[in-house]
Amino acid sequence: MQMAGKKVLITGASGLVAFPVAAELAKRNEVYALARWSDPEQKGAMQKAGAEPIIFDLTNEDVSSLPRSIDVVINYAVLPPKFGNMAYDVNTGATGRLARHYRDAEAFVHGSTGSLYEYQGERPLSEEDPYGLHSGGENYAASKIGAEYMLKHLSVDYKLPVTIVRIFSFYGPRGGGVTQRIDQVARGVPVSVYPGVRNFHTPLYESDYVQKTIAAAAIAKVGCETVNVGGSEVVTTQEYCRLAGEILGKEPIFVENGNSWPIWADTSKMERLLGPSKVSVREGIRQVIERFDQRLDNPHHVLGAAEVAD
Repeated sequence: MQMAGKKVLITGASGLVAFPVAAELAKRNEVYALARWSDPEQKGAMQKAGAEPIIFDLTNEDVSSLPRSIDVVINYAVLPPKFGNMAYDVNTGATGRLARHYRDAEAFVHGSTGSLYEYQGERPLSEEDPYGLHSGGENYAASKIGAEYMLKHLSVDYKLPVTIVRIFSFYGPRGGGVTQRIDQVARGVPVSVYPGVRNFHTPLYESDYVQKTIAAAAIAKVGCETVNVGGSEVVTTQEYCRLAGEILGKEPIFVENGNSWPIWADTSKMERLLGPSKVSVREGIRQVIERFDQRLDNPHHVLGAAEVAD
């Protein structure tokens, strides 16, 4: 589950998921952290962590300037639903360009999403469930489906070992859908939930998703290994918001007006290949709340819920 002495390229390195992954890997590896780096403070923090920030926009079709001789690629760059059709250029097109450029890598870890499943009602989603277009994020889901199909073929053509990580509800002190709702509880802002069904999710805290991402490189295979990655503990939006409310001394307010149906992962394959999650939902929420004031001072911390598939 460790990685050492490797040359690693991580895309989307300024984001919620990739930043802590890059920082952790930089302790034992030579890490190239790829992003647009529009925030100088984020870039400085990445340098301080020991990684080399590279300014690059993945809409650029010419990737020849990127480092060569990379051992492991972790592709966590993403454009969320609010970018509409532009999502195809980054979420699909750039994935193919990177796979072609790094066809000789030992492992290619691709960040996909739980939002690409067809709705199955009130049950967890497994890796064998069919693709579908998630309500409210149809272009986003389609762009991620396209990337998966393309990678499955390129993996075979290039003999490139690939792991596809289907992300469910990643969160932490820096942001995520769960964190966003905890902050709403703290402020007394109503939390939107999907009407008429139980709003189950499988939240995965930062230290767990960092570990799972790194471990995913070790299970990469030609033809793609696809695995749901989310928390082993299943909890509803209402339940984790009430947990936050207990700690904060506030009563959550809920409104049934959500547009995107709730999704949660069948994590049995993850637990078999990568191990179960370690941080409980209660402990993760406690750690998020401890950093609440810090987030208020940082306007760049919150990423939309759809970016972490919940």
